[in-house]
Amino acid sequence: MPRAFLCVTIDCECDKGPGWRSQRPLRFAGISEGVVRRLQPLFRAYEAKPTYLLSPEVLHDEPSVGRLRALAGDAELGTHLHGEYSEPDARDVEVTKDFQRDYPRDVEQRKLAHLTDLFARAFGKRPRSFRAGRFGIGPNSIGILDDLGYDVESSVTPHVDWSSAGSKGLSFVGAPTQPYHPDPCAPTQRGSSRLLEVPVTIRPPRFGSLLARALQPRWLRPSRGSADRLVGVAKAEIAAAQASSRQSPVVLNAMLHNVEVIAGASPYAATEDAARGILGRLGALLAFAAREDIQVVGLGSVPELFL
Repeated sequence: MPRAFLCVTIDCECDKGPGWRSQRPLRFAGISEGVVRRLQPLFRAYEAKPTYLLSPEVLHDEPSVGRLRALAGDAELGTHLHGEYSEPDARDVEVTKDFQRDYPRDVEQRKLAHLTDLFARAFGKRPRSFRAGRFGIGPNSIGILDDLGYDVESSVTPHVDWSSAGSKGLSFVGAPTQPYHPDPCAPTQRGSSRLLEVPVTIRPPRFGSLLARALQPRWLRPSRGSADRLVGVAKAEIAAAQASSRQSPVVLNAMLHNVEVIAGASPYAATEDAARGILGRLGALLAFAAREDIQVVGLGSVPELFL
């Protein structure tokens, strides 16, 4: 059987609250407390390498950048575009609502280039991995990221249609669940791009098609649910990938936000108990990976698994 690997990808942003509203003034306890004191010790305990994907406002905050630099080789760092915080026309907003796919191509390119340059100035190297804010990639995104030197993109959410969230036509229904090289103009389809797409691990609802319409896809995400459910999603994706007669490695891609492990900094954890529950479920996933000899690797390392 092909070996399985796990990526844990963490979108890093300023502290939020109900409705994903940014706290005022901008705060970054999700970095100083969430990443440094809560998430990273958990990953170290399991000798696991997470991937922190950094939004522009984090890269503008020098104390946060300093703390992230100190992680050295213990974590991979990549980028995460919430376009409101990136030039041109950067602005401070209460809620980030933009989808990068809806920008004109030149605006999307300039915002991605600005984000990439921010990262390079902060860490002295180019980022390898990327995820769009609100998963909002479009027909221009893959080519732009390829031109900017990225190796891995991770915005595809299989089985999910985001059209009702404000971007008509943004749907990943029918997209592959395992890594693939996408069509440069159609990210949900296999194609000739050099860039590797590593989708977020999401399984369809358990029941038949009629009932499934009323149910939600099952994410590999510790934000809600139980530890058993989370591990069940991982097992289901491994079994489905192995049953497809693939000889390639199986890659799981769990995701969450850094602010979810801080009480009151996201809609998912209003209390300390809720924040620690998310950490506990993430710990259960890492324990499962350790038991099953599933190595936890950074997103940027995934292309090397397929050489």
